[in-house]
Amino acid sequence: MEEIVKEFIKTFRSETSQKDTEHVIFHGCWDWHSSVHGHWALLESAHLVKDKENLEWVTERLQSKNMEEELQYLREHPEFEMPYGRAWYLRLMMRLEQITGFGDYKCLVQEIALDLREWIDNSMRDPSISEYKNPSWALIQLHDWATHFEDSETVNWVVEKTKENFLEPKISMDLDREGKGEFFSLWGLQTYLIYTALGADELSKWLEDDYNLDVVKDLNTDHHLAINASRAWGFHCAYLATSDSKWKVAYEEHVQASIELHSVWKNDRRAYAHWVPQFTLYSIIIDNQSA
Repeated sequence: MEEIVKEFIKTFRSETSQKDTEHVIFHGCWDWHSSVHGHWALLESAHLVKDKENLEWVTERLQSKNMEEELQYLREHPEFEMPYGRAWYLRLMMRLEQITGFGDYKCLVQEIALDLREWIDNSMRDPSISEYKNPSWALIQLHDWATHFEDSETVNWVVEKTKENFLEPKISMDLDREGKGEFFSLWGLQTYLIYTALGADELSKWLEDDYNLDVVKDLNTDHHLAINASRAWGFHCAYLATSDSKWKVAYEEHVQASIELHSVWKNDRRAYAHWVPQFTLYSIIIDNQSA
């Protein structure tokens, strides 16, 4: 696994260095949200394989005064990247502090967390909402952010929202193979959220017996290139909750299928390189961090 992570690092460094937008830090990777998770991926992968050069490069960028300008932009444009990109931003800044100890912008970033809470309170709380407006993703990242910074009130808020709105309806895993071909597995996100917020026992009771755990092979859109990675997140949580080896096998098969895309697609910036490897890395990291 170390070799593919090192290969990914080349893509992450190249993509985050691009000048695709006018933002002062998050200007690569085609768009702002992809640049945020591109920086997260470079930070995470360089830390994982002890790549000192790239770790220093990305942490220097993230610790710079330019971050104040990025945060000011978010304040002035309250609907910008709400909730998807802002949830990724919480993940990035949480891991920056965990890895480097740098937390100078914690109070400012907490404003982003509060804005996400308000958005969820005022929007549809439905696990079937697709892609960029999916609230499950935001709740997962809010929970992890709040847990790290010992914000018990927000942790409890996420737990209650999950109980009230995200146990039902149960999302069909079959949607991953149908429809327009999206990047999030809605089943995977719902499973991940229930495990994160409510724990192993609740997820074990919620899971059903009859699932098609096969890798999705008919990838019919560019966004669909990430579907197996996001399915893997759910499979990993199911394995942690049940210790049933079928989930572990499914997780490993989906991670491998996602990794195999790289040799075919790595030179296609628009469809793949600016974002898909980050999703694959997340599927690798989720196992590493629970080990």
